[in-house]
Amino acid sequence: MKFRKGNKRYRNAYIGLWSVLACALILFLAWSLTDNEITILGWSPKKAPFAETLFGHNEEEDSIAIKEAMERAEAEKNIIKTDSTSQSIFIFGDSMTMHLAERLAAYGKQNGHTVNAVNWDSSNTKTWAGCDTIQYFINKFKPTMVFIALGANEVYLKKPEIRLPEIRKIIDKIGDVPFVWIGPPSLKEDGGLNDLLEKTLGKRNFFRSCGLEMERKRDHVHPTRAASALWIDSVMRWLPNSCHPFIATTPSDTIGKATPNIVFLKAKNR
Repeated sequence: MKFRKGNKRYRNAYIGLWSVLACALILFLAWSLTDNEITILGWSPKKAPFAETLFGHNEEEDSIAIKEAMERAEAEKNIIKTDSTSQSIFIFGDSMTMHLAERLAAYGKQNGHTVNAVNWDSSNTKTWAGCDTIQYFINKFKPTMVFIALGANEVYLKKPEIRLPEIRKIIDKIGDVPFVWIGPPSLKEDGGLNDLLEKTLGKRNFFRSCGLEMERKRDHVHPTRAASALWIDSVMRWLPNSCHPFIATTPSDTIGKATPNIVFLKAKNR
């Protein structure tokens, strides 16, 4: 009887011990399966990976999450903030430049920018690349933004890549000033010049004009003043996607006449 009594006493002690251990295990597992952290006297114990072991690990969901995070990071990296300061705008190019500059002047008057232009009749990339005219006027006007209106006189070249050296020289002459090349408004499928410009300059530096419906003058080549205004409006709507977005609120109907400073040149060769 004494042995049985003692055995019962020991058995009861073991039952109590196992109960304490079971409760501790339950609490430990519950803590491991939650996102909550505990701190004991400034020390936070490290969790064991019971959740992953018991319920598995969804690699597909993790892959999607990582991809989305990378896409968000890339998008944030590519965002360029809009410059809210007054701009000194310089536009140069062929005979289509004049009407473009007139509409730009209206944007300048509406938004506090200055506009200077050089209209070089019959000019092309070869004309501008072979002289120091660009550097001269950049030094004179000190622009913060440059627009280039070139390509209309060579848009139908069968091998436009022959003008790649000239295109690169023009960009070198502009230097560190942000620029947008306004592509030529071709009347029909070009010989590949627009594709060459876009590939060489990048989408932030090139506005593709081919495909825009434009009313033309009697020569059936040059856009009318009104069409050129709509053309620049299209460029300004696209501007937030450019290399240098700036404030370009559409001119109001009450803006009045805005006259840019335009220098007219005559090309000696093509």
